[in-house]
Amino acid sequence: MQSAISKLEAERAEVDGILSSGVFGRTNNLVRLLTFVCDKYFEGRLDEIKEYSIAVHALGRPESFDPQVDTIVRVTAHTLRKRLEDFYKTTGAEHPVHICLPPGHYVPKFIHACDLETARGESALDEKHNGQFLEGLPPHENSGPEGRLADSARPLQESNAAQLGEQQDGGEAGTKLRPRVGLVVRAAIFALSMVVLIVFAWKEWNRNRGHQGTSQPMVAGAPMYSSGKILRVMLGHTSTPYIDRAGFAWENDHFCTGGSPFSVTGRAILGTDDPQLFLSGRRGVIHCNFPVPPGIYEVHLLFAETSGLQEASRNVAFSLNGGPLTNLDVVDDAGGDDIATTKVITDVASASDSMIHLDFTASEAFVNAIEILPGTPHRMLPVRIVAGHSPYRDSNGNTWMPDRHFFGGRLSSFGGDLSKVTDGRLYEWHRFGHFQYVMPVATGAKYTLKLYFMEHWFGVQNGGIGGIGSRVFDVSCNGSMLLKGFDIFREAGSQPLVKSFQHIEPTPQGKLEIYFTPGVNYPSISAIEVIPE
Repeated sequence: MQSAISKLEAERAEVDGILSSGVFGRTNNLVRLLTFVCDKYFEGRLDEIKEYSIAVHALGRPESFDPQVDTIVRVTAHTLRKRLEDFYKTTGAEHPVHICLPPGHYVPKFIHACDLETARGESALDEKHNGQFLEGLPPHENSGPEGRLADSARPLQESNAAQLGEQQDGGEAGTKLRPRVGLVVRAAIFALSMVVLIVFAWKEWNRNRGHQGTSQPMVAGAPMYSSGKILRVMLGHTSTPYIDRAGFAWENDHFCTGGSPFSVTGRAILGTDDPQLFLSGRRGVIHCNFPVPPGIYEVHLLFAETSGLQEASRNVAFSLNGGPLTNLDVVDDAGGDDIATTKVITDVASASDSMIHLDFTASEAFVNAIEILPGTPHRMLPVRIVAGHSPYRDSNGNTWMPDRHFFGGRLSSFGGDLSKVTDGRLYEWHRFGHFQYVMPVATGAKYTLKLYFMEHWFGVQNGGIGGIGSRVFDVSCNGSMLLKGFDIFREAGSQPLVKSFQHIEPTPQGKLEIYFTPGVNYPSISAIEVIPE
């Protein structure tokens, strides 16, 4: 059996190895989060492993960070948790130490191969009581809630310290081990301190658990909303709430009556990184009542035609609060089957009964999901998206959603130093290739479109070959050319560049269709902002 010290060294080696292996790519949020929590773990400063500390000190968020608005830590932790799980199921399966991030916690946990056989035997009893294992890894001793907190809060395990003590027997062996007595004493003192911390954490865990109710499943990355001002609902969905790529929770279908629920499988939905939102729904004559405080709201209706119908085959007629009917041909609006599309309706006031009433009147009507947001009178909310997988809150307090509304292209991260670039995380990733964006907006208004660029590859500063003329492309929107023969490096070198275009009118379907056409090599974009005028 390894000593506590050798186990600690093995844990450090595993962290160093996985960080240098390139498993998580180059500099990114997964690396930053894992590095931060492991450093604090080895330093014994577990009280600093908190959502706020991770956001500010590891992920570069400002001191005004608000976890209710910015879910970056929960989203990144969820992604890291799954990435570690996948790694140890494949490439890292034979590693002597496995790192995991227990659900609902940010303190890392280390599982040693030498403990697994013992843990498997002991966990047979635990399984009868708990009914599940931790994140797909072999069950560990102390698999109950108290044990999980205890395991995650002790770099030096009490049992290992005890094993050192047992080796201090008499005779020559005891004489050889006497210099290590001080080490054992220090380990025991440290372990006792950890016990006190564990008891406190356990009490806090149980207190919070009592407030939340044991019947509610723990869902990582699910932000709360207050006073019913924000509602996100998946129609036809009856299982646990779905957490989208931005970390938002979508509720089950319990606001609507009439029609019939449906679900489909095996469909690849284009134009979204959250296809699950479009794989269930309700069809027919539907009546929905959404409770909201008095105010003005913006309603988003999400559709994707998954039944193989062609244009002009289905009429989705709906009204809000008893107003005039709106007729929608989903296939025409989206541009085909299995393509996500969103209808944006602004200036929706809550009715006198503090409800928003949504009625679908045609027997062939359907809807997949509905989002209701606090709105701004007479104008749409700004749309901000950043290439990449995580939301971002900039220095002005604006929230940027993860990449969406795109068709084609692929993502790549920037390996250079962005610490001196204002809001550098807007440029951490870019979409490149032959691609387009179709941004849903409200009709009857004009918009300012801002495109955010940064040359990620060409130029000596980036370690790549080439320079001016290495990447040239066109950008057009709704048939009008915005940038012709555009060269990021020619205009900005390796610095960020923002191009702004005013007075853009949407299509009759309520879309800004932005096309990026290659000239020399592939186009590139890091972020897009749409501001109503």
